[in-house]
Amino acid sequence: MVERKIDDYRVFTIQKRSGGNRRICSPSSTLRRVQTWIHRNILCAAGSLAKIHAASTAYAPGSSIRANAKVHTGAAWIIKIDIKDFFESISERQAYYAFRSLAYPALLSFELARLCTRIAPPRDDGAQRKRDLLWRWNNDRAKTGNPYGLVQSVGHLPQGAPTSAMLANLVFAALDVRINAIAQKHGATYSRYADDIVLSLTSGCRVECAKIFRDVTSVISHAGYRINRSKSRITPPGARKIVTGLVTNDVTPRLPREMKEDIMLSIYHIKKHGLLSHMERRKSSSPLGYLNHLIGRILFAQSIENKFGSCALNELRVAMAPYRDLLDMARMLNPKTSGSNDFTALYLLVFP
Repeated sequence: MVERKIDDYRVFTIQKRSGGNRRICSPSSTLRRVQTWIHRNILCAAGSLAKIHAASTAYAPGSSIRANAKVHTGAAWIIKIDIKDFFESISERQAYYAFRSLAYPALLSFELARLCTRIAPPRDDGAQRKRDLLWRWNNDRAKTGNPYGLVQSVGHLPQGAPTSAMLANLVFAALDVRINAIAQKHGATYSRYADDIVLSLTSGCRVECAKIFRDVTSVISHAGYRINRSKSRITPPGARKIVTGLVTNDVTPRLPREMKEDIMLSIYHIKKHGLLSHMERRKSSSPLGYLNHLIGRILFAQSIENKFGSCALNELRVAMAPYRDLLDMARMLNPKTSGSNDFTALYLLVFP
């Protein structure tokens, strides 16, 4: 892996809720164990967490989507800025300096950066930009005293690796400081959940918000990131405001009405038409996979609005009652499957 002789990732795409596909790079079981160790023992150590900006609310212990949305509840104006290809925009050179900032030796930092990055298809940044990045990285590499030879291609953080999220937070911390300074200048509140940047104001006007938007996007662009214009916007007073998927118009974050309706509609169709018939309608081929997905959405809903989530879970239990014998049989006939975390969690949630 360090010598870049193998690509130890399985690459696949999943559909985004907003449309389009997201590329996931899943490391092999061996590499995942190594990356998980790095994540737990290095990136989540107290010294590492202390370097992450307070406005960064994703992936760190105790953080959540709800906590990120909470700081923007009741705001008059919301400014949302989305970064395109966030993880792939962070290079192994930046990962190297993140490990160096944690006081690891140059050679070890180089090796750790290699273990946490992957050679990805090149971004459309222009040939000169790619040559400059490659030259800077080879120039830095020469100072590490490493025996691995010249860098031919610069790796990037793969979305799907256990280490990518915390490394991204470490790398972006300097920009968090600059963006937060812009926010404070205008009396705004700033938070960042991965690539989802939000600034909110309790008062102000569109002209001021437009200036904040320009200043922040300029800082981000000059640092080498690309703005996803289609997902970046200014939301004025009176409009529904969504932050990390939650409605923030009231004093506490709420679930979007559409999500609650979709959950209850799924349960209704299971109850009325049967599980298999409903799966055909949804073009799903795995009963356990579909149920796990639905239960996951219900549990998330319960963490935001406990009353609704508990009601939805009870309704699902009623809808699934005719299938209890089948699930019991599946547990007996296939102990290996029924012993898996997914199956056990599913069974206990539906039939406690």
